[in-house]
Amino acid sequence: MKKLFSLIAALSLVGCASITGTTNQNVSVQTKEPTGSELAGASCELSNKKGKWFITTPGTVGISRSNDDIQVSCTKEGYVQGKQGVVSDTKGMMFGNIIFGGGIGAIIDHNSGAAYEYPSVIQVVMSRIAKATEAVAASLTPAVVAAAEKEPPKSRQDTLVELKALYDKKLITKENYEDQQKKILSQ
Repeated sequence: MKKLFSLIAALSLVGCASITGTTNQNVSVQTKEPTGSELAGASCELSNKKGKWFITTPGTVGISRSNDDIQVSCTKEGYVQGKQGVVSDTKGMMFGNIIFGGGIGAIIDHNSGAAYEYPSVIQVVMSRIAKATEAVAASLTPAVVAAAEKEPPKSRQDTLVELKALYDKKLITKENYEDQQKKILSQ
């Protein structure tokens, strides 16, 4: 009789473990331009500590619930990468779980993620890359970029002007000024 009572008590606790729902949730992802118009065809990655999911917008994907925020990152050619952090909210039934489950259900639902939910629709705003910037960036080869990063050589006249300014501010001596001037003019 004691064994039967223990078995019934154990099974009743397992039955009460989760009253808040499943550990999975479907979310829809939409990408929009700053004007609010829909931007279809962006590739998005959603991630939290439970995993990563991929979707093309607009679309719906099944994700694992978690108490962690979900990070959404979307890309599309011609657009700046869109990023959005989405907060995970505690479901209202979690508090009922604490009362009716004696805390055990709440612990299980917290650990499994069943106690949390994300908004059913996530919107990510993506801005268009300026056409001129895009064309210039596409035309630059690594050699052109490297050359642009180097400072162009100064003319003799510019170098002499800088040397004279140093002398006028009394940052170099007259002898140093004359020596440097001769070197510059002999080049």
